[in-house]
Amino acid sequence: MLAKGVDSSGRIPLHYAALYGHHDTVKLLLKHDPSTAYQPDANGSFPIHIAASRGNVPIIDQILKQCPGTDELLDEWGRNFLHVAFKRGKLDVVKKIISKRPDLRKLLNDEDNAHSYEDTSCLLSVTLEGNTVLHIVANRGHLEIAKKICRKEISLLVAANTRLDTPLYCAARAGDDKMVSLIIQFAREGEIEKKRVLRAKNRDEANALHEAAKYNHRSVAKVLMEEDAGLASMPNSIGMSPLYLAIAAGSLDVAKALLRSSSSEKASPASYGGPNKKTALHAAVLLSREITEDILQWKPMLAKGVDCSGRIPLHYVASDGHHDMAKLLLKHDPSTAFLSDANGLFPIHIAAMMGNITIVDQILKQCPDADELLDQDGKNFLHVAFESGKLDVVRKIISKRPDLKKLLNDQDNKGNTPLHTAVKYNDQGSVHFLLRDKTVCINVINHDGFTPLDLAYSMSVEDQQFQRNAAEVSYIASCLAFTKAVSGPRELHDSESGKLSTGETKEKLSGDDKFKKLPRIEVDFGRDYVLVSLLIATVTFAAGFTVPGGYVADDHPGRGTAVLAKEYAFKVFLVSDATALVCSLVATSWLIIAGMSTTNIDTRRRANLGAINCLRVASLGMSAAFAMGICVMLPPSCKRVSILLCFIVLGFPLLHGLVSNYDSRSFLKTMSIRQEYRECICPTRHPHDKKRLGLPWPGGRAIWLPLTRLGTYAIFFLLAML
Repeated sequence: MLAKGVDSSGRIPLHYAALYGHHDTVKLLLKHDPSTAYQPDANGSFPIHIAASRGNVPIIDQILKQCPGTDELLDEWGRNFLHVAFKRGKLDVVKKIISKRPDLRKLLNDEDNAHSYEDTSCLLSVTLEGNTVLHIVANRGHLEIAKKICRKEISLLVAANTRLDTPLYCAARAGDDKMVSLIIQFAREGEIEKKRVLRAKNRDEANALHEAAKYNHRSVAKVLMEEDAGLASMPNSIGMSPLYLAIAAGSLDVAKALLRSSSSEKASPASYGGPNKKTALHAAVLLSREITEDILQWKPMLAKGVDCSGRIPLHYVASDGHHDMAKLLLKHDPSTAFLSDANGLFPIHIAAMMGNITIVDQILKQCPDADELLDQDGKNFLHVAFESGKLDVVRKIISKRPDLKKLLNDQDNKGNTPLHTAVKYNDQGSVHFLLRDKTVCINVINHDGFTPLDLAYSMSVEDQQFQRNAAEVSYIASCLAFTKAVSGPRELHDSESGKLSTGETKEKLSGDDKFKKLPRIEVDFGRDYVLVSLLIATVTFAAGFTVPGGYVADDHPGRGTAVLAKEYAFKVFLVSDATALVCSLVATSWLIIAGMSTTNIDTRRRANLGAINCLRVASLGMSAAFAMGICVMLPPSCKRVSILLCFIVLGFPLLHGLVSNYDSRSFLKTMSIRQEYRECICPTRHPHDKKRLGLPWPGGRAIWLPLTRLGTYAIFFLLAML
């Protein structure tokens, strides 16, 4: 009876004798009990199929000889022993058997159960991308064709294309849960291990669940999770788990399926990992409140999970400005507001930096002590807001929480107050805001010995004419000086000598880097102004020979002279036009000198400054010439139109001077709050500041510039009287 005893695989001794090629043993077993040749194993394979897969012709002959009808035996995939030989590449076995038994040729054309060798070879063909016919069928959802292919060539289940995608990937990407189930079913029933099919990885080391997560195929994800929940714990090549990928890709249905296990008592086995040590919560807080709540319920500790930059989810919310999400995270764990990132920035610093007022307000509301948090540079969140130019954050927070005004005088690790910071970044609005608050101390000395006034002055000592923000720097310095700000004793000595003391400002204004950049700034400056000066010279030169009114004809006395030569407006036209031409030519010459590589820095600066002044006069002269040209050409009947046009043309430069000094009103308002009203009219400042700041008080600049331009016009009209 042992001849028919089976092991765990359903195999009897005859199966093993056929497997290992023991011909004599096969002969003995068949002689003892020929019926054993008709007994299949657990996979439906008969001893003759085993012998065919091993290419053992003598054993096949022995079985066919002693057991008639074994040639018609089919395994559970409908294959006879010749089909198995073809599949295993044993073509010589087929030829030898057919040569001995020509009657068996009919088995090659058995259409009811399997295809011929040629058909099997066709199934193994691939496209340029390495896709087999099963890849194509799985991608298009043809279930019946897929069944036939799998029955004929089960090995295609693990076939990979050039991207290492298997047919299961194609089915998952297409969102066909029925195709996915079919492939898994054949993998379970066939010779191929199911886990090998399910856990196959592509070029990105992603599995089929990653594909379902990427394209939001919930039904596919559900099927895969039911078959192998471990797929959810496998990251791809960049450390991205299916759960993180689903959330980041916006596949929220898949994310819910991964988080909510089928068993309420068992937690989801999904991994929460993402790239750069991020967690699924880092991605969820930016997209979905519902998913965020699910994750917090599933893994509460993720609220404190940090990425490679040391940032927790609350940092991301503070940066992005999701008020409701910040409220949720703080309600879940208020202590997260007191966790800093790798740069020492707390969530309140990030929110202030990005100008998210509601987040700052929410953090202060739920965590009152958060206003005392300092980053690694010793800066509070107001320092950071001033540094980032977010004055609105400071203004609104201070209006809601007046008690936080105490932070306006806090010093960082370098001794800088928010006023130092505002001065450093040339933020006029912030400077005015701080100066208008009488609780702000404007004479705090930092660790380099600089008061805010020292810092403002040191930033305008060198290269004042060519810095892009030179006007702002001078204006801020003037504002501080006129509001009774004082200088530190150390800075007083250094600035008088024209040198800076050690520290942050010295690094800003000294060193080879700055002097290397300066020539480039000046060259760009000169190139732009040369074009302007040449344009003015061209226009005024042409206007001098195409005078309004034309010339006297040859047959009249005074031929060749201007018809309107005796008109006063015409004389003003000539004076203005000639002045504009001369000044533009002088400016061009100076700009050429300034642009020469052999010109030293001091000469270049003087030349550029002179060119600017000449161009200002030239532009005024061109405006006056144009206005007078229109005036002299119009008849007396158009006197009103003439006056209107002259007013517009001549008034534009004056209006520009007023508009360009709109900040004078802010200065006057600041002065009225910080000082007495008498100081607004007759402001005073320290004698040393008068020496350092050559410009008059900013309020007078709005008057001084229009007056100089009016004076220039007056000169034109006076010269025309000669």
